[in-house]
Amino acid sequence: MQAVKSVRRTSSKRHKAQRASKKNRPLLLLSGLVGISALSLGSFFYVPVLVGEISKSIQGLMARCGFKLEDVIVEGRMRTDKAQILNLLELEHGKPLFSLNLPEAKTKLESISWVKAARVERQLPNVLFIRISEKEPVALWQNQGKTYLMDWDGELMETKEPHKYKNLLVVTGEQAPRHVGELLALLEKFSELKQRVTGATHLRSLRWDIRLDDKVDVKLPEKESEQALAYLLDLTKHPYLMKQEIMTIDMRLPGKLIFRLTPEAVEKQKNYGKAA
Repeated sequence: MQAVKSVRRTSSKRHKAQRASKKNRPLLLLSGLVGISALSLGSFFYVPVLVGEISKSIQGLMARCGFKLEDVIVEGRMRTDKAQILNLLELEHGKPLFSLNLPEAKTKLESISWVKAARVERQLPNVLFIRISEKEPVALWQNQGKTYLMDWDGELMETKEPHKYKNLLVVTGEQAPRHVGELLALLEKFSELKQRVTGATHLRSLRWDIRLDDKVDVKLPEKESEQALAYLLDLTKHPYLMKQEIMTIDMRLPGKLIFRLTPEAVEKQKNYGKAA
């Protein structure tokens, strides 16, 4: 009987404890939420700092183990200054190799006017490898008293020595870089003419004036410019015509061809008429 009573008393105490637990549940829940919030706030303010410090410690440890910058290999560089690359990336001998931000380095390299694309990677234990592809100049753009090199896509490259590229096509016009690729693609179809085109002026959309042999200006139509160039190529094959002192060939009007002679040629014709 005592054993049974004992069980009953124990059961009664258990029920009382359960009832007390139920009453305290809201308080415990609130405490938990406050604790989680405090932990979250602490993590928000301190974890980035902590992670940064841990990262620096790991980088320092790796450097002491030999993973530090000893050499920089740059491939594909023809015109880009290597000193500019080193300064831009802030590369110093002995710098922890794993402290280098490779995506950031790639972005910085591609901001250099001569660089079209770049690839940066670590070669363990102590080498930074850089592979760049440079823009290939195909034309000179003269604008507002300055001269720039351009590639096929119209990307600009600064140069302090434009005289080294005197054999390139010289183009003018505010929007010329946007359309130079279209002009070059058109001229590629007429290689004989392309060799003689020394300059071009962009006027609007697909309208270009080109200059032959640095003396004859040809006004191309905005539409059907390919057909106009084919006709111009035929004209250049007539020796008598090209011996004339022609200053301008206007091909803008469909079915019409307008020649404008040099003032000297006009004067000669006047004198020839008087003599006759």
